[in-house]
Amino acid sequence: MKATWVYRPGAWVASIIMWVLGGARIEGLEHVPRSGPFLLVANHCSQLDPPLLGWATGYQIDRVVHFMAKEEMRHWPIIGWLADRSGVFFVRRGEGDRAAQRLALELLAAGKPVGVFPEGTRSRDGRMRAAKPGAALLAMRAGVPIVPVGIAGTHRLFESGRRIPRRSKATFRIGEPFTLPHQPGGRLDREALAAGTERIMAEIAGLLPPEQRPRPA
Repeated sequence: MKATWVYRPGAWVASIIMWVLGGARIEGLEHVPRSGPFLLVANHCSQLDPPLLGWATGYQIDRVVHFMAKEEMRHWPIIGWLADRSGVFFVRRGEGDRAAQRLALELLAAGKPVGVFPEGTRSRDGRMRAAKPGAALLAMRAGVPIVPVGIAGTHRLFESGRRIPRRSKATFRIGEPFTLPHQPGGRLDREALAAGTERIMAEIAGLLPPEQRPRPA
């Protein structure tokens, strides 16, 4: 299993940074399971989202959430080293990284929480983008509860390409867990996978303020 000794101090430091930058509010913490595996899914609009989301969920109940992150982060000075020791595991984007999928499923099978940002990349303006099917695939293969989180406000920290963050209060609104049809083996039906992805994004969108929800089609 991945090393996790940096997870708790890292989440605490991120929360202090957020406090300095405007503070953060957590809503719905009672929805986070205290035991057993679950898949944590959230929108993504800031580099601070992963440690802050870890602070707002797992840190609060003394559980480590293993986040999936892009492979490039592994090679970032200092940050990559810290992430690798915070329970983070890396995925090659756009390549259908089966090794990362297997590791995520192994973590879930071992009763560990796994965190995924279904969009696969940050939204610079805070508005939700189209999702990749990876989160729905993991949920359907593992048959675990999905815990949706809407992250509001962090997109303003580095708005318009700012290098120095501006103050912006963040809100982490945690929704009720739900499940998708469990398909542990065989070929996943594309329509079911698309429907699962749509359900995940709808649950997250329902936890966000209107200005961060997807634009109407």
